[in-house]
This record gives sequence, structure tokens and C-alpha cells, in this order.
Amino acid sequence: MTLAYYPPTRSLHLHQSRTLPRRYAALRQLGQAAWQLAMRFGKRTTIHGLDKLLAARSSSWERFIWLCTFVCAFLGAVYVCLILSQRYNDGKFQTVVDSTRFPVYRIAFPVITICNHNRLNWQRLDLAKARFMANVSDAAQLKLFERIISSYDSMSFAHFESFEQLRNEPTEQLSHINFSLVVDFMTWTCDEMLTDCKWRQFPQNCCEIFSKRRSKNGLCWAFNSLETVEGKRMQLLDPLWPWRTGSAGPMSGLFVRVLMQPDKHWPERRNEKGIDVMVTEPYVWHKDPFHIPADTQTTLEIEPTIYFYDNDTRSVSSDQRECVFDDERNSRDFKSLLGYIYMIENCQSECHQEYLVRYCNCTMDLLFPPGQYRSCRAPDLDCLAKNNDRLLYSYQPGEERFVRNNYVGMVCKCFRNCYSLNYINDVRPSFLPPEVLGNSSYVDLDVHFRFETMMVYRTSLVFGWVDLMVSFGGIAGLFLGCSLISGMELAYFLCIEVPAFGMRELRQRLRARRGIDTVAATPTLNLRQNVPSQLEQYIMQLKVEQAPQKATAQFQKWQRQTFAHKHVISK
Repeated sequence: MTLAYYPPTRSLHLHQSRTLPRRYAALRQLGQAAWQLAMRFGKRTTIHGLDKLLAARSSSWERFIWLCTFVCAFLGAVYVCLILSQRYNDGKFQTVVDSTRFPVYRIAFPVITICNHNRLNWQRLDLAKARFMANVSDAAQLKLFERIISSYDSMSFAHFESFEQLRNEPTEQLSHINFSLVVDFMTWTCDEMLTDCKWRQFPQNCCEIFSKRRSKNGLCWAFNSLETVEGKRMQLLDPLWPWRTGSAGPMSGLFVRVLMQPDKHWPERRNEKGIDVMVTEPYVWHKDPFHIPADTQTTLEIEPTIYFYDNDTRSVSSDQRECVFDDERNSRDFKSLLGYIYMIENCQSECHQEYLVRYCNCTMDLLFPPGQYRSCRAPDLDCLAKNNDRLLYSYQPGEERFVRNNYVGMVCKCFRNCYSLNYINDVRPSFLPPEVLGNSSYVDLDVHFRFETMMVYRTSLVFGWVDLMVSFGGIAGLFLGCSLISGMELAYFLCIEVPAFGMRELRQRLRARRGIDTVAATPTLNLRQNVPSQLEQYIMQLKVEQAPQKATAQFQKWQRQTFAHKHVISK
């Protein structure tokens, strides 16, 4: 018998060659465990098709057919869901009639603002000189003061051409005078302009229900307003202010007589006498007025209409819905006068004021509410006259593609407020005969609602998020036969069971690897257990070969002894 010795390097190579199959075996065991986990999920899931696909007794062809069916149904569901998502993202709107007989007493009576075409009472000029030019005796400065005041008589926003007469005048000499205070001193008082006021045919004191306020037409007198200190005080004293009315027709609203008093106008101005009337909803700073000539009996019929967007439209951006809610201050399209809620008119007024500041670095405080901009002084009036053409026109972005503009104009991106109260005004003046007028000149103005009810229009999304969820549920039931509970089952399986299974397998593999490293640290024990030498193999084989011979010899010995003993007994 020849014994051979093999070096230990061969045993290490044998160990590495057996490590690779062991890894494949581990992956095979992991795949089998994952398949068992999937079959266990397939037995209890309510998603149609998965129970057939993951059934333990299903053949390969059955699994293939059900797999193709499930994949086609899943892809069809995904395709239809993408179409629904696109329809939702488009944000289509529809406007429907929410009410045809909404009572008018549910809304406040509109704010009626009255402005005289001739802004100033020229009889107070001497008093103004004595008050604001008390220490000035220079006749040239007094004449310049008078010319500046006369240019304010017809001033309104984008109508600064009256300041052109001051182009070559030394207006810096009077830069210390605040002409806004001078205009406020010389404007018409309530007693000089308004009389015979009635509300719903009940006589009222005009100076109690009208208050002086600023507007883009200068200083005017407004009824039912909340923009002035007097209007806010009235709201505290009277819980029903601003007033409302539930009736319609002549004399059912406001009646007022506006006195012209042409003998007190600036004598050098030859213009058509009359008033400007502005009809707005509360909290609106300015809206373009309409002209009413003097010596007329004018009926102003108002037909209100409400347009509003419901709360579901808040999920769509203001740029897409093209309107802004009054509390949507984080929107990029929110722009309003300082301290005012969002209204399209307030947005336009703020835009116009920004252009005024851009061109002349000041603002006319008579035309806008107090803010953060510097007020224009006498030297700035020439700048207003030079840039009047730029302030004359205003248009929306994109309008230039359809409308030819001969002037630069102002670009104001202002959307409508999502709750909008619009007024359709019907003005019908009729001239009074001389025998009725006598020696006076006035305008009798009757403002009332046309009907006792109004129309309300509601705008909503054609396809909202509720419709999207319902459609998703219907598509899931049609293509996959599953519901929200099925989705929760799948989410629980993927988020709870699969990670738990992965963590468990990872722990087992780490424990097994630690055990192999411990065995590899003792080479002798590893050699005896895993890689036996050829000598040990030879001894084992020799014992196996000698075992049958030894058994045969023992059997023969037992047979001889048995028969010999039997022979002795028989003798």
C-alpha cells in the first residue's frame, strides 16, 4: 500500500470550486421562497387573474395564457387612465345657470359715485390764495398758482393734457405747495352739489348718505360707499349699511338732484356741462363712468348679474381658469391696490399707477388711495403731460396680435375676480324744458334696479378630481376587476410582506456566512469534515471490502460448532 501526500493548496482550490455551486443553491432557494410567497398572495388576493396565474396546480400553458391576459388588461387600464389624467389636467370649464330668480335684496345696492365735469368751485380761488399763498406778494407767482389750479379743473387719469400749458413755466418755484390740498379745498362741497336726496321714496339728508372720495376722475361724491371714513363709520352705526332694496322700478332706489351752478365754474373753460356717474360694487376703486348732460331728467336702470367659480376650481391655477379669488394672495396673478381686495378694476388701477410711477417717478394722490409712492408736485406736472399718450390706452397681453395699436399703451395682465357682480346699465336722459328749469341748471338722477330678481351663473370644472377618482375606480373594475381594497392588499404585500421576507432572508444569509467563516478559521477541522484525504478514503474502502469476508467466516465457524455439537448428542 502506497500513501501519497497532497499539499493544502489543492484543498483550498477544491473549497473555492464548491463555493460557486453553493451560491447558485442559495439563489435557487431564495427564488423558491419568493415563488411560495407569491403563490400565498395569489391564493388570497381579490385581483382577478392573479389567483389563476399564481395557482400551485396551474400548468405552464395556463400560466402563460393568464399572464398575457393580465398584462393586456393592465396596459389597457394604464392607457385609459392616462387619457383621463390628460382630461383632468386640461381643466375644461362649463358655465351653467345656477339661479334664474335670485332676489336683488341678497346683494348690496351699487355704489353710485357722482363727479362734476367742472371739478372746482372757482369762487373760492381768493380764499385759496389767502390760505396757501399768504406770504407771497409776487404777482407772477400768484398768476402761476392760478394757472396750475385751473389745469386741475378737468384733470383725470390719462387726461393730463391740461398740464401742457405749464411746460415752459417755472413750476419749481411752487414745489413746496401741495396742490392736492388746494384742490380738496376748492372742490364742490356736498351742500353745493347735492340736494333733494331720497332713498326708496323717503327723504334723506344728502350729506349723511354721500361722502367725498377719491377716484381716477378726481374728488367725487359717493353713495353707499365703504371706501371712505364716513362710509366705514356708517357701517359701524348701521348694521344694514351698505343699504339694500328688494324692489325695482322708478323711485325704488336712489333719487338725487345734482346742481351744476355754472356761474361758479372757471370762466375760461368752455365745455359741455354735466356729470360723470360711476356704478360699481363695494370695494371697487374705479370703473369707467358714463356721461350725463346737464339740464336732464335721467333714469338709470341697473340689471345686476352674478358670475362665480365654485371651490372645486381652486385646484386649477389662476392663469388656467383666468380668474383670481379675493383671498388668493399667493397667486402670481394677484395684484391690487394697497389695502384692497382683489377686483379686476383694482388690479387695473394698480397697474396704471405703476406705469405712472415708471414714467414720472410719482403718483397723483388725488386719483389713487394713499400708498407707498411719492406724490407728484408742481415740477412733475410737465412729465405727466409729456407721457399722456402712453397712459391713454390699456390692453391685455396678447391683444396686439388681433388689434392694431397706434400708441405704446399700458400692458396690464388682470383677470376677473372669481366672484364677480356685473351691472348692465341703461341710461336714458331726457332734457327738461326751460320753463321747468327756470334760472337753475341741474340733473335729476333716478337710480334703481330693473327687475326684482337677477341671474346667477356658476362656473365649474367639467372633469374634477371627484370625477377622476370615480373614473379610475371604474377603469380598475372594468380591466382588472379590483377595487380600493384590492389596491390596499397589493400595497400591503409590496410594502410589508416583501420587505419582511427580504429582511428575513438577509438575516439567514448573514448567519450562514458567519458560520462558514468560523469553520474556515480552523483548517484541521475543516480538512477532516469537508475534504478527507486519500488515505482515509482507502481505509474506508478496505473496511467495506473486508466486511463480507468476515461475515462469511463467522457463519462457517458457527455452522461447524453447531453440527459438531449435534454429533456428540446423537452418540
